[in-house]
Amino acid sequence: MSTEKKTVEVDAKGIPLKSSYPENPTVPVLYAMFTVIPGLFGLVIAYATITFASSESSKSAADAKLDLLATYDLGWLYLGIFVVKLLQLPIAIILGSARKASKVNVPDQHVYRVMGSEGSKLGHVLMETEDDDLGKFNRAQRALQNYHEQFPTMMLQYVAASFVWPFETFVCIAIWAVSCVLSANGYVSSADGRMQGRLPGFFAAATVQGLVLIAAHKALSA
Repeated sequence: MSTEKKTVEVDAKGIPLKSSYPENPTVPVLYAMFTVIPGLFGLVIAYATITFASSESSKSAADAKLDLLATYDLGWLYLGIFVVKLLQLPIAIILGSARKASKVNVPDQHVYRVMGSEGSKLGHVLMETEDDDLGKFNRAQRALQNYHEQFPTMMLQYVAASFVWPFETFVCIAIWAVSCVLSANGYVSSADGRMQGRLPGFFAAATVQGLVLIAAHKALSA
């Protein structure tokens, strides 16, 4: 494996000259692709799992719980959880568009300006991202924050879906959790390393989302 460091060209104020985002597709299209495509796969996996892979006793238990959700009109609760998750997409697009325009790449989340009489002569303040211990610490900290950002919505979906399909949802959340650990470990080495092991986690999370949506549909259409 090559140990050659990637040099990032910056302007006079220390801001990178090039964004890490590709020129095409645009940020809205890119983010929509990463939301819709895994979401569709997750929905298919969820449906196939509860239809063909679950035991008859599990199906009967799930049907009884779905009837309970329908009785108390709780399909709207499940649909609301799905809507909250889905509407994170435009917020992410707003951030991604601003990040691409500013050329502030990960792991940086903020840009600071030095204040005071001499501040205008100095560059902007960004995170230390070299391969030394300080850079590794910053990336490890950002990996933890990534986990914290995903955790509330993920757990909300997990609790909702596991009420109806506990074992299937447990398998998905376990895959997602392991994926987060692998991603955090990769992030310590480099910003690109954060994608290490993420693909199974993306589809596991999408499957939980699919289970929530299926529960909403079944409860509302009962």
